[in-house]
Amino acid sequence: MSTEKPAYEFLDPPSRAGELGRLGPYRIVGVLGKGGMGEVFRATDGRLKRTVAVKMMNKKFAGTTGSRKRFVEEARSMAAVHHDNVATIFEVGVHRGMPFLAMELLKGQSLFEKIKADKSAGQRFDYVDAIRIAREVAMGLGAAHACGIYHRDIKPANIWLEEPSGRAKILDFGLAVAGTDRLTPRGSVVGSPGYLSPEQARNEPVDDRTDLYSLGVMLYQMLSGTLPLRSDTMTGQLIAIICQDFVPLATVAPQTPAPLCELIERLLSKEARDRPSSATQLVKLIDDCEQRCSAEHQAAMQIVVGPTTAGKAKATDSSVSRTRVDVTSKVRLIPWWAYSIAGLLVLAIMVAWVASPNRIASVPNPVDSTSNRSDVSRRRVDAVPVKQAVITAASLASLELSPVNASSLQVTGGEAARFKMRLINRASGDADDPRQLNAGADVVAQLVTYLVPADGKRLKAPVFPRKFSASSLPQPGESDEFEIQILTDRIAPTQYKIVFELQTPGGTVVGQSNSNLAVEENLMTSELLGYQTLRTADGRGADTYVSSTSDESFGDRHIVQGFQGPDGSIMVQEHIYLRFDLAKCKFDRKEIDRVILLLTVAQHGEVDAENKFVAYGIVQGLDSGWTESGPGYLTWSQSPLREGVESQTLLGAVQFMNRDNRLKDQADQIRISGTAFDDFLRTSRDDRVTIALVRQSRSSKRTYFRSKEGRPSESPGLAIRQRQ
Repeated sequence: MSTEKPAYEFLDPPSRAGELGRLGPYRIVGVLGKGGMGEVFRATDGRLKRTVAVKMMNKKFAGTTGSRKRFVEEARSMAAVHHDNVATIFEVGVHRGMPFLAMELLKGQSLFEKIKADKSAGQRFDYVDAIRIAREVAMGLGAAHACGIYHRDIKPANIWLEEPSGRAKILDFGLAVAGTDRLTPRGSVVGSPGYLSPEQARNEPVDDRTDLYSLGVMLYQMLSGTLPLRSDTMTGQLIAIICQDFVPLATVAPQTPAPLCELIERLLSKEARDRPSSATQLVKLIDDCEQRCSAEHQAAMQIVVGPTTAGKAKATDSSVSRTRVDVTSKVRLIPWWAYSIAGLLVLAIMVAWVASPNRIASVPNPVDSTSNRSDVSRRRVDAVPVKQAVITAASLASLELSPVNASSLQVTGGEAARFKMRLINRASGDADDPRQLNAGADVVAQLVTYLVPADGKRLKAPVFPRKFSASSLPQPGESDEFEIQILTDRIAPTQYKIVFELQTPGGTVVGQSNSNLAVEENLMTSELLGYQTLRTADGRGADTYVSSTSDESFGDRHIVQGFQGPDGSIMVQEHIYLRFDLAKCKFDRKEIDRVILLLTVAQHGEVDAENKFVAYGIVQGLDSGWTESGPGYLTWSQSPLREGVESQTLLGAVQFMNRDNRLKDQADQIRISGTAFDDFLRTSRDDRVTIALVRQSRSSKRTYFRSKEGRPSESPGLAIRQRQ
C-alpha cells in the first residue's frame, strides 16, 4: 500500500501509479470537471472492471448532517429513475463524510459545448435537431417527475449529447436536488441565473413546470444563439425574468417555424399555469409541433422548387416575386432571400444540365429535413455527388450478439424491461475486422429490437436503436456489454418473444438473439374502465382509526390517519380500519377478477419523507359488525392488530412521496393491489370485509386520507372487476 498522500483530502491514499487516490472500490484516475455543486472524477470500479464518473458533493453543501443525508436520499431516489434520456446512476454513498455518486461515463459533449462551437462557427441549431433534443429531454424529465423529482437546474451544461447516436441525456439530478431551498439559506436563489423560472427568481415553491420553463430558455438559446432575457447583474437578471418580456423568437431567429416559436413562447410563460401541465403533455405537444413544422416545410419546398419549364421562362421574375410575398405572409420557415437564391439555383442547374453533352436522366435525391440548412444550400451550389460507403453484412460477419442476462423477464406495465447484451468481435485479424473494414464510417451497425406477441405479428419495440460506429466496436477477441431498455407504458399486457437483431445501417440482418418478456397489467396507474367501485360510504361500510394512546372515538372525523413515531420516541401507533359492504357488488364475489384499494390523500401531514403502508385483511379478532362511533365503537384495546399482525392476511403494500403536498385531494391516487387481495375478497365468508392499514415508515408527522365523513366520493374505495 502506498503511503503517498492523496491529491484530495476526502480520498484514501493511492495504491498504484497514476491514481489520484481511492474512494472505496473506485480508483480515482483523473478530474473530468468542476462545478458549483461538486467535482467530477474519472474512476475505475475494481469490482466490475468498468470506467465510471464519480461525483463528490461540494464541501459547501456537505456542511451539515441534514444536507448530506438529503443528498444521499435524493440521489438514491434518482438512481431508481431508469430512462434512456437520464444518465444512469450506479451507486450512491458517503466516504469520509462526503456524499458521492457513481454514474455511467458518457462519450460525447455537453449541449453547452455544442452551442459554443456552433456560435464560433457562425452556425445555429437546425430546428429539426432542436425538436429532437426537446423531445428527449422532456421524456427524461417525465420519468423523473413521475418519481417526484425536479431538476431545478436544466441548462445546456446539464444536457449531454451522446456519441455516436446524438441522444440527449440529462445530467446532475442528484447535485441539482442538493441545492433546493431546504438546504440553502432563506432568501437565496438556487439555479443558473439565465435559466431560472420566474417562480425561482421570486424564491417561491416550485414544481415540475419550473423544469419546463428552463427547457424553453434552452430551446430559445439553441435556435437564436442568445438567452431570451439577459442582464449584466444578478439583480438585473432576476428583475428581467420576473418583469420583462423577451423578444419574440420569430424576430431574432426568423428561420424558426411558427409552430415551434409558439411552443417555446408557451414554455416561457411567466405563470406556471400557462405552461404545459407536465413533461408528458409536453412530449405530445412536441410531436404535434413536429408534424406541423414538417407540413410547413414541405409546403414551402414545393413552392420554391416546384415544376419549371423552358416555355415559362419569361414569367420567372414575376412568379418568384409573387411566391415570395405570399409565402412570407404565412410561413416563417424560409426567409425571403432563400426563394430568390433557390430560384436562381434551379435555373442555373437547368441551364448546366441542358448544356452538358454527357447528361443522363436522373432523379434528384430528396432533401434530408434533418440536415443543417447551410449544408443543404452548399450541396445545391456544389452539385458534386458524394459517394457514400455501403456497409455490407459480410463486413460485419465477425460480430456476434449474445445475451448476458435478462433481469426483467417479468415487469409491470410502465416499468422498463432491462436486458443485458454482449457484442463480441470474433475477427482473427485486419482482414475480417469490422473496425478496419468500415473504418471512418459514422454508423456501421445497429441493434433493432422487436416484440412478437402470441399472434406472431412482429412489432418494433419502444426502445432507442443502439448504433455503433467503427471505433465503438470491440477489438478483435474482445467483447462489450450494454443494456437495452424496453419501455412498457404503451405495451399491451401479455407474453412476448423479444427479438434482438444486429443489422447493417441499411437493415440487413447480421445476427440475432431472442428472449422472453411478460408484461403485467399496471393497476397502479391504469384507468379503471370496467371496474365497479365500492366506498366505505356505501351500504354498511365504515372507516375509522385507533390510537395506542387514546380511547377516543375517531369515526366521525373527516379524515383517517396512520402514524408510527420516529426511532427513539415513545411508541405511538395509529392504525386505520376500513369496512366494505360486498352486498353492494353487482356480481357474485366468487367471480371477482382483480381488486384495487383506493385512497385519497388529504391535506397537511407527511410531505417530505416516504410513506409506506401495509394492508391486512382481518380474518379474526374483530366482529364484522364493529362500529366506528356510538356505543361500542372500535378502540385500540379492541383492535385485532394491537398484539401483532401474524394471524391476519397480508394483502399488499404501497410506498409514495407527497412532495410539496401535490397528492392532496388527487382522488384515488394511492392504490394497493395483488393476487392476495383478489383471493381475500373472492373467498370471504361474510359480505362485510374489514381491511386494516398500518404505516411502517417512521416519522414525526402523520399521513391523512379522506374518510366518508369528509367527501363520500373520495372516501376509501375498492375497485372490483368481474372475471370475464
